[in-house]
Amino acid sequence: MKRLLKLYSTKYTILPMLAAVVSLSSCEKDLENKLRNDTYADTYWKNEREANSALAGTYSLFRKAHVTNQAFFIWGDGPIGIMTSKESTNYTGIYTGGNFVTPYREEGVHNWKNWYRIVDASSAAIENIPKIPDDQFEPGRKSYLLGEAYFLRALAYFYMTRVWGDLPLQTEATTTAGQGVLKGRTSTEEILKFIMTDAQKASSLLTWEGINTEGRRRASKAAALALLAHTTAWENDYAKTILYTDSIINRADYFALQGRDAIRDVFKDATARENIFVITNKDAENESSAFSQALGTDNNNSCSVGFLTVSSDIIRNMPYAVPTYFGETPKLDLLYEVVANPNDIRRTQFFRSTNTPDVNSLMKYSDVVYKNPASSSDPRTESNMVIFRLADMILLKAEALEATSRPGEALIEMNKVRARAGANPVSSTINLKRTILQERQRELVGEGQNYFDIVRNIRISGNYTLVSLLTSWSMDRTRFEQKGYLFPIHNNNINTNRLITQNPYWMGRY
Repeated sequence: MKRLLKLYSTKYTILPMLAAVVSLSSCEKDLENKLRNDTYADTYWKNEREANSALAGTYSLFRKAHVTNQAFFIWGDGPIGIMTSKESTNYTGIYTGGNFVTPYREEGVHNWKNWYRIVDASSAAIENIPKIPDDQFEPGRKSYLLGEAYFLRALAYFYMTRVWGDLPLQTEATTTAGQGVLKGRTSTEEILKFIMTDAQKASSLLTWEGINTEGRRRASKAAALALLAHTTAWENDYAKTILYTDSIINRADYFALQGRDAIRDVFKDATARENIFVITNKDAENESSAFSQALGTDNNNSCSVGFLTVSSDIIRNMPYAVPTYFGETPKLDLLYEVVANPNDIRRTQFFRSTNTPDVNSLMKYSDVVYKNPASSSDPRTESNMVIFRLADMILLKAEALEATSRPGEALIEMNKVRARAGANPVSSTINLKRTILQERQRELVGEGQNYFDIVRNIRISGNYTLVSLLTSWSMDRTRFEQKGYLFPIHNNNINTNRLITQNPYWMGRY
């Protein structure tokens, strides 16, 4: 049944054309979305420079949506239980009981307005770039920029449908308040088809060479193919997942797993050969996040996840001896099977013990620069947020091979990632699906993927017991049938239109 939805709860009268990347200035404020060179549609879109500026702004909108209230981390890693927290009022419920209601994180975790801004900006580019005369572009750039717009729109919808399920399908740009329209919610299946269409267009317009020219910081043909691989897995079309992952895995001229001693380079160096698409946080380019100690406190609303997963043992001049989110030693030792696999380097490369017993910092977002190097003060996190990388593609292919009754080949793919890490190969195919998903947890922890791996599989199989096998909480049949694996929708999104109702499981719970 269709329901009407107002896409925006605030006036939205200009396109977000940012000529440079948004600066994330302080954790004391909400993420700023300063519009630089604000322009209306009828005075913009004249040449390649303006089109590129619009796309640069759309990438920064993606950064904002991704990190506001650490949304990607809470969605993808909170429900798994590998990471935990002592701040019970905000976090413990999501780790131990599957309570996805997140006080003080609602604007990022439950509100989809930031994601529809990406959709709107991407649609504006899709509508306007073809109208710009070809002679205003360097050869090949017009189609490439158009491909980036299709990719970003598809990626935004992919994030949203994984979190909230059925969505309003908005395909036209809104440049004035008068153009705002109400949209009914479209089924997840139709949203996935739309993502496929956009991502396929992006793949046809983008090039492999973009991997090098754009430094893996912007879309490329490989990024579009990675999105297609994940989308086909959500559609239970695993045969195509294998084709799409292979199209990337087989390009040894562009991609390779980082060496064992350089396993963390994907977070330090955007150009690392394992990376497919990352969002950078370079301080020199006004992308980094600061932790201001002016008040000695932090409301965590817009902090980089690095400040919340790393202790003061690692980042100096921070007040957190125990990070907001941390890994407990017994859980990590069990996850990485330290007795059977003492040489799995991920246990010590991805996590580091702190001065507090059994508390471990997540090291994936620990790269910092200090604005005042002499005193090591005013730290800025600079670690990349990895959206797609080769290890992800290899393990996704292993999942697809298992799902298409090719367990021997699935083991070969999974063991490639284990070999790189120094872990012993797996030879048994008993409970292979669970084994592969556990391997994805070991490899991709903290990257916003692991809970969605479970959701993808329970949507396909109806096997909601996977939750209890792969997390620290369980899901009963009632919750599963009411789509309780989805997150609740922010009340602001619902209250702007009386015809909108909450996702069924969260009615009366949020």
